[in-house]
Amino acid sequence: MPSSTPPAVKGSAIAHVLSDCGIDSATVVPDFVQIATHQYLDADRGRIDVTYCANENQALHVASGLYIGGRQPVIMMQNQGLYNCVNSLRACGLDARIPLLLMIGQFGREFSNFGQEMRASRRHMVSLLEPVLDALAIAHWNLETEADLGALEAAWNHAKRSHTPAAVIVGRHTEWD
Repeated sequence: MPSSTPPAVKGSAIAHVLSDCGIDSATVVPDFVQIATHQYLDADRGRIDVTYCANENQALHVASGLYIGGRQPVIMMQNQGLYNCVNSLRACGLDARIPLLLMIGQFGREFSNFGQEMRASRRHMVSLLEPVLDALAIAHWNLETEADLGALEAAWNHAKRSHTPAAVIVGRHTEWD
């Protein structure tokens, strides 16, 4: 029986859109949901410089330094990692007003929740992500299929315009080419 769920986004498509937006650096805490994107960025050296970090706090601080130094970074992590770095996000993104593009993988999301509101997930690490971002006044977009790729540009433009973080929630595992 064919699946009614559209295919997920290819990691290469995400990397190309990020590059087209002017993103030239990525600070990464490996994320199972975005692994195809990480592997594409690793294989496509030169387009976007990748710095692997030990934790999400480090990823935010390194990305902030890169931005101050003239680079255009994206920060890639998973939902649990966002919860870990709320204070660093507040300090660097909100208080220092550094425009940060966050890509947050929804680790632990149930297949039965695809196509549904993430807030309806039975798993707290999934259902609490949007309310936490809302509480921090961080605008966010969802990325689940190729049709959602415009969320990356919208979020990055919002971050630059407002001098605040903006998040793209990667709701499904990215796919390999």
